[in-house]
Amino acid sequence: MCHWCNQHGDRDHKWYDKAENYLFEKIFPDEAAQEEAKDKVKATFAETEWRYSDPEFIRNKEFLQNRAHSGFGSQIITKEEMLRVLRVADEAVKREDSIMVVGHCPCRLVYEGVRDYVCIGFGMPVTLSMEVGYGRLPKDGLTEYGGAEWSQLRRDLRKGVKVPLQLEEAEELVDEWERRGLWHIVMSRGRLPLIEAICNCERRYCTYWMNRFRSGVPEYVLKGHFVARVGPAVCVRCGECWDKCQFGALHYSATSDNVDIDPTFCMGCGLCASACPNDAIEMIPREEIPIAKDLW
Repeated sequence: MCHWCNQHGDRDHKWYDKAENYLFEKIFPDEAAQEEAKDKVKATFAETEWRYSDPEFIRNKEFLQNRAHSGFGSQIITKEEMLRVLRVADEAVKREDSIMVVGHCPCRLVYEGVRDYVCIGFGMPVTLSMEVGYGRLPKDGLTEYGGAEWSQLRRDLRKGVKVPLQLEEAEELVDEWERRGLWHIVMSRGRLPLIEAICNCERRYCTYWMNRFRSGVPEYVLKGHFVARVGPAVCVRCGECWDKCQFGALHYSATSDNVDIDPTFCMGCGLCASACPNDAIEMIPREEIPIAKDLW
């Protein structure tokens, strides 16, 4: 089992399969804890997320390690797992005062100034979800708004947000994001084990990936519970999978005229398997691959 499963899962459930981890009032049962968590949510969205555009922080290993230790954590999941997460989150929405929304990617907003609506949020009370609007901004506001204050931009930022997001809509979005080659990350933003979002991103934008691979803080995004494996007898070397892997695990060998996947590099996103028209790539549980079973 992975780090987060050992701490926040149980014998029968991974940490993101456990329904209680989607319920704000179960994670923070008393009023004082709820208010403290709400204050931290507001601080995360309104005061700290802009730091990802500041080199002083985005490459500051001590800062990132402190955030990881304070409850920031995520993990790569496959499309099938993401669909299961959405169903659990939807059930939590029905049971509690919660909401499911789709919002823009904060990473791409920081790097390109573009609002690309590829993130799904859940797990927080309705009023709090609406207040933060899943809109993170640079500290002084976006230049396209003349440096307007963050609070003044919530209404404009929510123009492309679906609130609430229905389960059927979310499932359709998953197919779209798979076609775009976006990997899926289930995450908690400082409030582990509360699961708050699924981000769908790619290597050039994903700050969680950068925090792991460039800044050396692996807890920010753990490898998934599955590893991709090619069936040589089925693979016809069509090339559909070659550009899907963004982690350097997949390559074509001209010598053997075959596709190879290095299990020690595989993050378990499953994009190569989804792209294969012949079902020649299967996702194997990580614990069944001796060389990769302890690589999280």
